[in-house]
Amino acid sequence: MVLTTRGYDPQGNSFPNSAPVAVEYDAERLRKEVETFRSGFGKVFSAASGQRVLPLRSVGGDPDRGDWGGPSLSGYQDTRWLSQLPYVQDILGGLPAPVRGARLWAVAPGVRDTGLRSLKVGPPWGLCRLHLPITVPPASLVVFVEESQHWAAGTSRYVATWRSHAVVNRDVEELVHLVVDLYVTEATTGLFPSELREWLSGPQALRLRCTVPLSPTEMDRYRCRFRVPESFANWEGLGHQMLLGRASRFTEAEIETREGSAVLVLAGKPFCALEHIGEGEFRLRGWSDERTLQVSHPAEASVVLRIREGGNTYKMKVPRA
Repeated sequence: MVLTTRGYDPQGNSFPNSAPVAVEYDAERLRKEVETFRSGFGKVFSAASGQRVLPLRSVGGDPDRGDWGGPSLSGYQDTRWLSQLPYVQDILGGLPAPVRGARLWAVAPGVRDTGLRSLKVGPPWGLCRLHLPITVPPASLVVFVEESQHWAAGTSRYVATWRSHAVVNRDVEELVHLVVDLYVTEATTGLFPSELREWLSGPQALRLRCTVPLSPTEMDRYRCRFRVPESFANWEGLGHQMLLGRASRFTEAEIETREGSAVLVLAGKPFCALEHIGEGEFRLRGWSDERTLQVSHPAEASVVLRIREGGNTYKMKVPRA
């Protein structure tokens, strides 16, 4: 395993906690649409724990899956709730980059939700999270280690949610946001303030590459067996953790085809579908280019595992069985 390239600030430490985003929308129209939907939905968003997430786009389109997800067999799809929110659909469709996931997120009155963190949801790992405040009580704050912020309705913001933060709602009404996860592309850069665009255009931000379709015959060439460190399947882990793999911590892996798609099988169980991005390199479906595997020419009989963090790339070559 080697660190093949090294870039400045691979963890995005120089990025601000949040920044305004050049996405305009009608805050009052959005609020009314969400309130009408909530009435028909039959319950308030907030659960007993003090917060509730209603998935609008999730892994497999699961209407009850409120987490931000990861690699999967099915990828991300719209849930049935999104069809009842036409203006939200317009907002998501108008964004200039592929939408990974989206959800309505509410925090109940009097709740302090600490320890919030979504690892790797940031440009160094090819992802970007936007918050679009819908209902914003005056006595509500988003708290980072260095500062506290109050975001007004009618604004939209990029948020560094890979850092620990908290949300405090000291008011008598719910705080409601539309939360959107995007992939980072060239077009994503245009959403950000001018002072951040140079950073996003550099090696510190990992951009999503286009898929390269394979015919069934071409796909069959990449079917193979090999072994990978268990840490490779932990997409929240840092790149250097793949260095810690020992023989006893490797697992059997296989690339096979199912229903016309390449699938990564780990320890005999399907783990996720694979998307070909050129020259035998595949990313994990539902994830970014942060983690890929590349099947070499048959004469070399190896598979190259890569984990990218901004300008850093960790690489390990493992033999094919």
